[in-house]
Amino acid sequence: MQYYGLRAIMASRKRPIPLEAPSDSFYLVSQRVAPYIEPTFSKEDFPIEKPTILLVSAVGASGKSTTANVLAYDTNLPLLDLAKHKPVADNTLTGILTTAYSIDKISMVLQGLRDGTHGIIIDGIDEARTKTTEQGFEAFLDDLIKLTEGAPTTTLVLFGRSQTLIDVWCYLIDKGSDVGLVRIDPFNVDQARRYIDEYVPTRSAGQQEQYEHARDGILDKLSKAFRSASSAEPQNEFLTFIGYPPVLDAVATLLSEEQNYYRINNHLSTDNDDGLEVNLLIKIVDFILDRERNEKAFPNFITPIIEQASGNLSRTLHASLYQGDEQCARIIAQALGCEFSRQVIPDNALNEQYEKALATWLHEHPFLINGSQFRNAVFGAAALVRCALSEHSEYQELAEKFAKHKKPTYHVLYFMSELAKEKLIDARHVSTLTQAATDFLAKDADIAIAIDGESWEESEEGVDAQFELTITIEIERHDRRQSRDFLFRVSNTESLSLGSLLVNMHATIPCGVQIGGSGAINVYGSNYLSARNVSIRGSEIVLHALHNNSHPCIVINACRVKGHVDRVVQGEGLEIQYTEHSLDYPLVTCLLYTSDAADELDGVDLGGRRII
Repeated sequence: MQYYGLRAIMASRKRPIPLEAPSDSFYLVSQRVAPYIEPTFSKEDFPIEKPTILLVSAVGASGKSTTANVLAYDTNLPLLDLAKHKPVADNTLTGILTTAYSIDKISMVLQGLRDGTHGIIIDGIDEARTKTTEQGFEAFLDDLIKLTEGAPTTTLVLFGRSQTLIDVWCYLIDKGSDVGLVRIDPFNVDQARRYIDEYVPTRSAGQQEQYEHARDGILDKLSKAFRSASSAEPQNEFLTFIGYPPVLDAVATLLSEEQNYYRINNHLSTDNDDGLEVNLLIKIVDFILDRERNEKAFPNFITPIIEQASGNLSRTLHASLYQGDEQCARIIAQALGCEFSRQVIPDNALNEQYEKALATWLHEHPFLINGSQFRNAVFGAAALVRCALSEHSEYQELAEKFAKHKKPTYHVLYFMSELAKEKLIDARHVSTLTQAATDFLAKDADIAIAIDGESWEESEEGVDAQFELTITIEIERHDRRQSRDFLFRVSNTESLSLGSLLVNMHATIPCGVQIGGSGAINVYGSNYLSARNVSIRGSEIVLHALHNNSHPCIVINACRVKGHVDRVVQGEGLEIQYTEHSLDYPLVTCLLYTSDAADELDGVDLGGRRII
């Protein structure tokens, strides 16, 4: 399906209704995004021509919000940005409408949602889910169903990440709604060329041929890994991310920053090219970082500082200052709004000069936009991985903090897989990879996460250990299965965070584990976790079936278990095996306990749980 098809579906029978009290999160889009390269869409589930509710899914950073804005502008319909809105709950949309429209217009709006003459574009469904409880999110969906019941044409278009929208699709189907599900496809090669051309400054007539050669050479290298032996055309495999805006942004940034296109071709060429697109992206990232250091920062402010140092220190600073890892760490600190804590020049006076110069320089870095945000997900992933693998603990801490602040995208898997070859990764970054892998969840996709280490029953406390993380991704539509392995080091006195999202995880870990955080803990598929100590914290635990055809479960086996949640959804799928615990209701109802532990639970309702 082309973009004009999506627009036609949503625009059908619509009559504009003036919005009288817009807000930061609910408004009419006043200007069309430009440039905008229209994507194509694949119909994953589309039973009728104009479903009442249409879901548009995609992986992170692939143009969902841009398309939502353009669709709202083209149809002259209001946009509800849930990323900017307070937590959703019962009657959220009803409340928004009654506030945004006057009393004499609200009945027209509500009737329009029922008869298909009015509509709303909703973006940020996944952000909305993370800010509320599962009960509150389902109440929000119930409000959408109630407001649009019986509409003969599409009245709501919801944009979000694949994982969340699959759950929304299942919920709406169970409630009997007319719902369609489409996916934003990666750009094809022609669209990719047009996208890059729009974001690279105008070339002179003499540069055009060299520019096109550089652009097409890069795209050709990025697609080589996915050509079959019998075909010269790139295959649209799930592992290729050539067609997603962040990758094309990286290419466009390279071509914009370095307009000596002949030089780019020479720099990227290699006699031992293995065709893997991620290696080319690493080269692009390194090229930009090296250029920023050697051709921008050094002549502008670093050389005058180095000239003030003595001989040995001068040579050391010339080799070490503003290398790629330092740039990445500073950019992450800038994006987080926190202080860069490592002193890189031992001489305090020179270090003060250096930091003062960077304070005015860094916001212009090509990885950033608006001075404090990563320009795209590729640059963010590259910076995160480089810091995670750094020898400096300060940089590793920044990487860990950034991964908790902003969910890692799937690009992290690619960069880590290549940059961490034959390296031991600090175990604090396990959750960065497992959370990044969940980007691949879709209606016809599966992921499996295996952590293979020594069991806590067989290991001694206080002993350093290693374990292997294997992430397997399988996409049905491409009949493709791919596994990636990572090796970690850990002391079994440590406690690792696995985050708030577990998907088909089978983990045996010799140390402690933390599950959750401040919000809900979402568990998908079948999970098993064995660890020395397990801490569970969150507003609730929600167990989800994958693809609506499996029974979700999580079995926890630990020496000691502690923690609290307010609510367990589908609690029959949660079992906790333990030696010691400090749990209260409702987690205590999920315990499988020994007869020796029966006295401590005397009088507690265990919900039918048994003694083992």
